[in-house]
Amino acid sequence: MSVAFYLLLLIGLLGAFDVVYFHLWRGRLQERAECQREVLWHTARHLIYALQFLWVPHVRFQGWALAVLALLYAADVLVAFADVWEERDSRASQGGVPRGEYFMHVVLSVLVGLYLMATFQAVWVDRLLPTGVRIEPPAVPVALRLLMTTLGVTALVTFWNDLARWRAFRLNPRPTPTRQHPLQRIVVEVLIPAPVETVWERTQDPELHTAWDIRFTSIRALPEQDARGFHLLDYRTHLGFGLEVIGWGRYLASNLHQRSIFEFGADDWRSLILRGRGLWLYERRPEGTFFKTVFDYETRHGVLGEMVDAVLFRPLLRLGTEWGFETLRRWCAGDALATKQRRSRWRFGAFFVARCLGKPPAPGAARSWLGRGAAIEGQARPCGELVEVSS
Repeated sequence: MSVAFYLLLLIGLLGAFDVVYFHLWRGRLQERAECQREVLWHTARHLIYALQFLWVPHVRFQGWALAVLALLYAADVLVAFADVWEERDSRASQGGVPRGEYFMHVVLSVLVGLYLMATFQAVWVDRLLPTGVRIEPPAVPVALRLLMTTLGVTALVTFWNDLARWRAFRLNPRPTPTRQHPLQRIVVEVLIPAPVETVWERTQDPELHTAWDIRFTSIRALPEQDARGFHLLDYRTHLGFGLEVIGWGRYLASNLHQRSIFEFGADDWRSLILRGRGLWLYERRPEGTFFKTVFDYETRHGVLGEMVDAVLFRPLLRLGTEWGFETLRRWCAGDALATKQRRSRWRFGAFFVARCLGKPPAPGAARSWLGRGAAIEGQARPCGELVEVSS
């Protein structure tokens, strides 16, 4: 049963990624009215795989008890066919199933076929044994058994949660989102104990900007100007080992001490960011200046770029922006060492790990999240045109 165990573990890990990335993050199927039948089939699959993740690492079926497994795998095949049948209509408004998800389904289908064959071969001889179910784990490391058990419990909890959400949606349908990623814009804010003139200067001046923003090694205004008098900006980030990523930026609008709207991007293939758009807001308050940014971007390198962005790069960029805003707050509050200490990538690395493990921001410190937005200047743009200014 060890071969079947390892195949099922691989299926579980790939399937979890498929659900989180393609179903929840990219397609946002649970929020779309036309996808609810597909969501129901996915919910049923959570229960089916939860049962498999719980029995394979722990128990052995014998005799007529194998009929229970036959029913479970028959249900799995039925749900898989129903899901494929439903996807055509469910995803029509999104242009069909994404190419990356289609490839993932092909890989999973092959693995499931191998898994079913390995399981059949392992349990076939058990049909001759006395009917019953006994505890007999396969010969695999205990840590991997624990991992599969965790997958089973997670799938079971997800089944109940998704079933409840599906029923709630059926009772109170919500409008279908107009974009694929309405919750993925990076939002960062901080209250800085300094006048807005100081914050404006230290964020608008390229040399002062790089003093607090760990995302950039240098920012330089190029001599050329557009029709509105804005300079094109040259952004550079040293990655180490002699590698440097070069990007560009330009202002679209700027209201003194109030807000700046900007575009950014990179022609460098080493940059995951293709192009994006964002906003800086400055609000004068009795305690100082409320400073906020909201931005979004498109990625390059196709599905691979989107995957890397979802799993690593976007969280890294979000927390890097939060780290910079907190550095700016400390600097403006009179901490002369803030910009020197917090340029350390080792310090930022420790901060990144701590925040990923759930450590919240300190009271009064900068905070960040992924949020929604409203259109800037009412213009439709392919990316980054929606920014959040209120929540």
